[in-house]
Amino acid sequence: MACHDAVLFLADAITYYLGAVAVAQYMQAVYGGRIKPDPTLNRSLRNLRRVLPGQWLGWISKSLAVTQDAPIPDLNRWYNHKQGGELALAYQTLHRVMVEQLAYMGDYGPQDIVSPRLLLELIDQYRIRRGKALNRIGRLPAQLEAEVAGALLAGERALLQGTDLFTDYLMYAPHARQLLMGQEPVTPVPPIVAPADAEASILLYPPGKAHDHDYTGRSDSYFGPAPLFPLDPLLIYARCAQCDRFRVAALQGVEDGAPFYLGLDPECRHTIRPAHHVP
Repeated sequence: MACHDAVLFLADAITYYLGAVAVAQYMQAVYGGRIKPDPTLNRSLRNLRRVLPGQWLGWISKSLAVTQDAPIPDLNRWYNHKQGGELALAYQTLHRVMVEQLAYMGDYGPQDIVSPRLLLELIDQYRIRRGKALNRIGRLPAQLEAEVAGALLAGERALLQGTDLFTDYLMYAPHARQLLMGQEPVTPVPPIVAPADAEASILLYPPGKAHDHDYTGRSDSYFGPAPLFPLDPLLIYARCAQCDRFRVAALQGVEDGAPFYLGLDPECRHTIRPAHHVP
């Protein structure tokens, strides 16, 4: 079912975006001397042979946990804040289907209120369980997939509306000088030193008019201008050979020392292999 596949793809895209932002905050905090490097997190960030959604989810939770006083306020609190409404209903529907149809007896139990973190992590468990079931019984009944799709669509909508991260913090491709997200029709100052493969770089910058702030400043103190968040190599902006267009893409792994990515545009979803981008 197209809608069912689309809501799972949207959950992945949300996970990739949050993961890149959370890791960028962590790296910025380490760079600025505010925190010490976390050995477990660093080890996971070096394990890039094949990056599954579960690893991305681990990057989010661990990065946010060790950078509590982060440049993007309340991101950790929002990600772990439990609530009811459509978010909880999506979790409850998915959990019931997993228990009844996929014999799920995992760590994620019934919940009256849930956080964005719990919903995304349960979706990952559902994907794994469903993948194993497809090898045995084929697809779930169409009405069940439709029920899951409807509940998850509403839950993901509530998740996206629960924070201004997805609207107020803009993504920017410095080489193309193109805004990729947000409403402000402005072009921020490019970074002091562009990446070697400048087309394959995405930056996130905080709210505010670009001409009012020098976001290229690198300060040892966080009381000065906030530097741009470089989201690559976890997220990049690169040309998809199959689409013949530039796409935002998420890291999927590394083969023979070269990273490969998944195009996040719903019309793309192709594997993208930048010629010169090295993580």
